[in-house]
Amino acid sequence: MTKERLKDYAVKVTQANRVELIVIMYDVAIEYIEDSIACYGKNTEEFRLGIKRARSIISELSASLDMQYEISGQLLQVYMFLNRALLQCDIRNEAVILPRLTAMLENLKSSFVELSKTVEEAPVMENTQQVYAGLTYSKSSLNENMYSDSNRGFTV
Repeated sequence: MTKERLKDYAVKVTQANRVELIVIMYDVAIEYIEDSIACYGKNTEEFRLGIKRARSIISELSASLDMQYEISGQLLQVYMFLNRALLQCDIRNEAVILPRLTAMLENLKSSFVELSKTVEEAPVMENTQQVYAGLTYSKSSLNENMYSDSNRGFTV
């Protein structure tokens, strides 16, 4: 994943509520797996690094489950399967199952995207800059303009 993509995700995180954060985590995990698929057979170190990073996101998703709900137990089983499958790909140095895992994550992500449309919550992070992006008058560039409130939580 490029540094530019990481910056894009960082901006999204600052504006996201709890459900949108889960969607972002799915996006990042999917992108890491796709990076691993692209590196397979070319760069073993990058292949394994992408899998390791995707596993860490899956582990974070499973650790953040609220187990008082029935659905959490079912999601935990899915996350455990994903983690085991990624570990097997890493150990065996094979990428055959990775597209299937990406499809599973896409399905889970689409469910949380639908859920995020029904949730009316404020962003988790407070006192962050609002980011507005738009096309400028130049022929082919997209400039990002930031507008921020003068009070970012620092008052004396």
